Amino acid sequence: MTLTTDQLVASPACIPQWALDEILAAYAQLGFGKFEAFCTWCASALDIHQPAQQYLELARKHEMVFTSMHLPPITDDFDDALEQAVATARYAQSIGAKVVLYKAQSRELYVRGAKPLLDRLESENINVIPVLQNHKGTPITTLDDFKQVIDAIADPRMKTLLEVGHFQRVGVSWQQGMDLLDQSIALVHINEIDDDGQSVPFGQGRVDFQGLFAALSERNYTGEIVVELELDTRKTDAQRTVNELANALTYLKQMGIKETQS
Repeated sequence: MTLTTDQLVASPACIPQWALDEILAAYAQLGFGKFEAFCTWCASALDIHQPAQQYLELARKHEMVFTSMHLPPITDDFDDALEQAVATARYAQSIGAKVVLYKAQSRELYVRGAKPLLDRLESENINVIPVLQNHKGTPITTLDDFKQVIDAIADPRMKTLLEVGHFQRVGVSWQQGMDLLDQSIALVHINEIDDDGQSVPFGQGRVDFQGLFAALSERNYTGEIVVELELDTRKTDAQRTVNELANALTYLKQMGIKETQS
């Protein structure tokens, strides 16, 4: 199955200081049609207490759709954190997102919260796919961390995110990550990383994107691929990020992503 440009998704993390309207407009102009939403941290984060319709109308104005959304983490304040995660997953469904990123403040909490969350999604007909994500410096940083959490949850309803950049940051190749996660992969994040673990313009780092895309195609991967670019100048020179995202789209096509035929 050939990977195509309509699988590419824009990330708020590239320019975290920009509000939603501004960032959607810029991404749409670059050619993106999809956006991954945050519920905290960045200026474009969605407030789940606001009517979903206002965000849907804003996205439609820019011919964009929401495809995935980050959940707030499960914390030691377990019951309240679980309710917040369920409420955010419900909101994600209301804006059209199909995948939600499940998070927790420890591996133990990942495991403790998984079944209650999965059961609530099922019983309340919240039709989103929860995924586990590796992220350097969090409870799921290494392959061993990931395997420990997956094995302890032991529930096929919980899927995974192949986080290429954060694997690269800890010396793990996308191939090693793919071998572990295998058929559970429901979302992919890509980021170009150099030898120092820094996000750099696509084509200037160490990630083998041509091999990655060939492997995803061979596995008939049909999910989304979120494009991340977290330059050290992203908060002071947003235009550089926009320019490098344009270059990234060209580069990704050279590496094997085919232009979607209209």
